[in-house]
Amino acid sequence: MTTLTKGAAYARALARELPGGAGDLFRVAPRLGLEIREVPADGFDGALIRAHEVPLGAIVIRKSIREAGRKNFTLAHEIGHFLIPGHDHELVCTKSDIGNWGDGSKAIEREADDFAAELLMPSALIQRIIGSAAPSLELIQKIAQRFHTSLSAAAWRYCDLAKEQCAIVWSKEGQIDWSKRSEMFALSFRKGSQLQEGTLAARAFAGLPIPKQRQEVSAGSWVSGSVLADTKLWEQSKALPAYDSVISLLWLRR
Repeated sequence: MTTLTKGAAYARALARELPGGAGDLFRVAPRLGLEIREVPADGFDGALIRAHEVPLGAIVIRKSIREAGRKNFTLAHEIGHFLIPGHDHELVCTKSDIGNWGDGSKAIEREADDFAAELLMPSALIQRIIGSAAPSLELIQKIAQRFHTSLSAAAWRYCDLAKEQCAIVWSKEGQIDWSKRSEMFALSFRKGSQLQEGTLAARAFAGLPIPKQRQEVSAGSWVSGSVLADTKLWEQSKALPAYDSVISLLWLRR
């Protein structure tokens, strides 16, 4: 059973106060005493500006964020900073601070991400969608679209709640940037390790075409350390040129 984090706990508390759930956060924010401004900016994705000793503030969002899901997740992230105790100062969040699920992310940024994930994608609803469906990037994309959030957040959420033996791997510049394993997935990945030949992700970074469907790969081409020689994984990968990244869904063959 997934342990409820501090950020997720505050998101659930807020959701209980909102009839019908989070809904349109651009309408929810003013009810919390938050003004929203979209501005031209390069150095950050979102920022929280607080009024001293008054429960009021402003959230500034980079206007040029192209993906609506990314913008919505950024807004939820900044609302998290406003509501979670200990985040009581002005914050400027760069692109790498929001939805960065790597181990090196700052504690308060991870808490705000956890808040945004639970607020936008309540665990009970996600578990209902996942059900007994086979793992696929299409299912993760469906979650992202339905709940108006980023693909990376939907992928993390999927592996956090899935009962399948699966993992999501986000690669950048040909190396593993971060990964998330489901509770049942026993194999591990090493951050910073170079993608090996034989993976679809490596083909994507080489500029080669990759199939949209899953493909069988050797677990040894992905997993560091010793693995059983006959262990096979299904891999489905997708290139994300806007982020210079590749997202890969891996799961054990039954």
